[in-house]
Amino acid sequence: METQNEKGTGEPEYYLFDDVEITDSLINYSSIKSELIIDSAIQKNDKSIGQLINGAEKKLEKYIIQLGAFSSKERADSFVKDNKDKISFPMSIIYKQQSNLYVVQIPPFKERTEAELVRNALWKVISFKDAFIITE
Repeated sequence: METQNEKGTGEPEYYLFDDVEITDSLINYSSIKSELIIDSAIQKNDKSIGQLINGAEKKLEKYIIQLGAFSSKERADSFVKDNKDKISFPMSIIYKQQSNLYVVQIPPFKERTEAELVRNALWKVISFKDAFIITE
C-alpha cells in the first residue's frame, strides 16, 4: 500500500506499508457488519430495516466460557481429565491456529447474563479461577 502526501516543497512524500504484517484481532465482525448495515439504512432513512437486521445479528452471537489455554494437546487433555468431575458441562478442546494454543471451553450460551452467572460460579473452583467469556 502506498500513500502520497503533497508538501509545500512540491515533492510528494511517500509512506510504504507493504511490510506491515496483517493479523487477525479480537474484533467482533458481526457487530461491525451490523453497524455498517444500520448506518446504511439510516442514511437511506429506513430505520426499521436496520433495527431488524441488528436484532437478527445479536441473536446469532454466542457467549463461550473459556476455561484454559495450553501449549500442547496433552496438557489440555490432562486439564479436562483432572477437572471433568468438577462441573456438569462437557468440556471441549479446540486448537486455535492464530495463537498456537489448545483452548478448553464449555458449550456456548445464547445470553450473556447466563454465561456470566456460570462463569461466576466457576470462579469458585480453583481450577477455573481464570475462566472468561468470549463472543463469536
